Amino acid sequence: MTEKQKLPVEYLETMAEAIRVLGHGQRLQILEFLDLHGESSVGDIVAGVGGRQGAVSQHLNKMRLAGILSCRRDSRQVYYAIAAESPVTILNCLRRRFESCG
Repeated sequence: MTEKQKLPVEYLETMAEAIRVLGHGQRLQILEFLDLHGESSVGDIVAGVGGRQGAVSQHLNKMRLAGILSCRRDSRQVYYAIAAESPVTILNCLRRRFESCG
């Protein structure tokens, strides 16, 4: 059995921020949608998660500011994609937990 090592404080702080930002159901839905569908327009994300445009846009911006998502503009369309691996790791932990309970 390998000995567990203490994680660096900076890493724990980064992960705590990601967990805090993702601690909202609709943000997790957005992350899951982007994980399943890849880069998507705001309109596609709104339709995919069944939210209101204004609320989804606010969540996308908060996740972008936290470094979880990246965005690019193509004419009038704005596209979002997952920019960091750690939120997907958190999502995959949730998936494994759900699958083991079902």
